[in-house]
Amino acid sequence: MHPDSASAARMDTRASRHGATALLDWLLAYMGLRNDACLARELGVPPFTIGKLRSGHAEIDADMLIRMHEASGLAIGELRAGMGDQRRRFHR
Repeated sequence: MHPDSASAARMDTRASRHGATALLDWLLAYMGLRNDACLARELGVPPFTIGKLRSGHAEIDADMLIRMHEASGLAIGELRAGMGDQRRRFHR
């Protein structure tokens, strides 16, 4: 891997971690929950799933966005915006 490519990959990983962490923190506040365990319970996932999202070992996928939508009542677009995704729509 080219040194510039490695640097870009590290930056991309940090950005996605920040996006997931920002969204999780935002959801906690929006839903009035005390901690990640409460959020996990509301989303119907094991607590370690939230830890994996925060640490960057898992990504927020479509299933998780749907769970977040159902638990919070927020639109998918609002959730994506909370994660820092500014795209209006996904490209195929």
